[in-house]
Amino acid sequence: MLTSIRIIVGVGLVLAATAAWSDQIDALSLSSDAWLREGPSTADRRITGVSRGTAVLEMADAETLAEDLRDRWVQVYVLEGRAAGREGWIWGRLIGCCKAHEWLD
Repeated sequence: MLTSIRIIVGVGLVLAATAAWSDQIDALSLSSDAWLREGPSTADRRITGVSRGTAVLEMADAETLAEDLRDRWVQVYVLEGRAAGREGWIWGRLIGCCKAHEWLD
């Protein structure tokens, strides 16, 4: 729980700092349709489907952010589409880079 709070506060600080310079942030973008899941496993419940091209932010500590995301589950916060505002897990190979996102949407 404490890590989640740190991550959310960290994302908020990044968004606020970015806002001072621009109306956009560079977010990750799904390279394929994907399931947003409750946990980092195909055994975890599907929350909802997320469409290819949807902007997401990775929610992780600095050490995890430095790792290649292609071979791991990635905890994300969805920025747009029908899943906007939801948090969950997506397999890293389904996530690409990067998409400019209007963060004030």
